[in-house]
Amino acid sequence: MRLFSICAGVVTLCMPVVPMALWAQGAVPIQFETLTTPGEFTIYFTDLQYSADQVWFVSGSCESATEVAVVSVQDYAYSADLTVFLARYAFEADQVVCVSNPGQAPQTFWDAYPQK
Repeated sequence: MRLFSICAGVVTLCMPVVPMALWAQGAVPIQFETLTTPGEFTIYFTDLQYSADQVWFVSGSCESATEVAVVSVQDYAYSADLTVFLARYAFEADQVVCVSNPGQAPQTFWDAYPQK
């Protein structure tokens, strides 16, 4: 829906702004496993981008997401289904994700999280 208005002789384009959740904008919601929710697949965070299976950009938290991919973080790459490098910028990433339970994120996630 586009609304046009004339203000003091200048034509302006007015568009309604509707806040959308990150997961509704295309970010894949992930949840770190807890005692009550076991992981669906395992990941290992690496600090070497060239050795990663996928590059992810974490767009933020999405605590209101209803359907999430539950991941289990491993200490070693050989025991993980997927090796992930966390990118500093979205254009570097293969996948944009958001975290539904950032309070439950393991220390290995925070160690791999890029500092801006």
